[in-house]
Amino acid sequence: MSPLSSPNATRRRAARAFGGTLAVASTILACGVLSLACNDGPASSRGASEAVVAIPETRLRVRIDPVRRDALPTEDRITATVRAFHRATITAETRGRVLERVVEPGTAVDANGVILRLEDSRMELELRRAEAQLSAARTVLAHAKREFARGDRLRKQKAISTQQHDDLQLAVDRARDELALAEVARDTAKRNLADTRIAAPFAGTVDSIAVDVGDFVSAGTPVAVLVDLSRVRIIGSVTAGEAARLVPGAQARVTFRDLGGTIFEARLESVARVASPTDGTYAIELHMDDPSGRLRDGLVATVELPDADASPRLLTKRAALLRRNGHPEVFVIEGEGDSAVARSRRVRTGRSAGEWIEVLDGLAEGERVVWDGQFALDDGIAVVIDGQG
Repeated sequence: MSPLSSPNATRRRAARAFGGTLAVASTILACGVLSLACNDGPASSRGASEAVVAIPETRLRVRIDPVRRDALPTEDRITATVRAFHRATITAETRGRVLERVVEPGTAVDANGVILRLEDSRMELELRRAEAQLSAARTVLAHAKREFARGDRLRKQKAISTQQHDDLQLAVDRARDELALAEVARDTAKRNLADTRIAAPFAGTVDSIAVDVGDFVSAGTPVAVLVDLSRVRIIGSVTAGEAARLVPGAQARVTFRDLGGTIFEARLESVARVASPTDGTYAIELHMDDPSGRLRDGLVATVELPDADASPRLLTKRAALLRRNGHPEVFVIEGEGDSAVARSRRVRTGRSAGEWIEVLDGLAEGERVVWDGQFALDDGIAVVIDGQG
């Protein structure tokens, strides 16, 4: 086999042919590019420079909230129970048969308003008897006084003995005592007659009546229940730590789930000094007016315990707080619009409650603090405030 026809020779010829073709193609492409550049001249240079697009500065979108001065909300809440400010079980104070139910349950009555009337004919007879006995006692006393006056004149004339004079004085004293007893009997009869009208001891609402017309009652028989809910007592219990910071006279927020979550204001009236032997908690009592009449005895309330120190203080959102190098920091927005940048600020914080935390140092009222998006920030970075474009 000849060298020209060997496989190695064939491969070398193919490689030389491909290399030549690639060189020609590269030359043509280069010439085309050069010709475009040469043909365009200065205008081509201007088009190339204008085709370069400037990349805008990247800004992070953040959400802010201004530092405010307000009372720190408390999260201490307890469950309490509503009790009527006054609640009385009214009992009969004399015997008699029920003659009339003057009011029915649910009726509002004034103080001394009549609820029931008992049969009073016997009481009227007793009163008349007592008044007659009183009149007789007065007559006896008047006669005894006249006899004593006559005997006193005779004693001066030595017409009667000392013993007779003393007997006349004793008769006067006995008549006075009888008159006093008769007056007591008369007053008792009057009271018994008045007690046939069973009245309300205070203004309130009749909750229930336990007797009906025709029933016979004795002294001490329960006949009705009266409640005063124009003002209520809210009774609850707290731990020792909570009791230590509660101050009587403070205002507390009270809500009732059964009334749609309406918020009321109540006054803390007392905090017990002795723990309950059952669970070791301390009883508290709050007073609250209810002119609307919506509250009922036994209603469950949620009480937000008042803070002993409710003075306004600087507050910011807890979400804004970062901890770097062991120190709390926040990002504060400086500038407006396109000039807005985030600046790192070290702060000193105090108490916290819910989403708020007290700022003791490092911030001023009204400064804008980043509370969402701050984890991606660095000091001096440009930002876009959410809601401002």
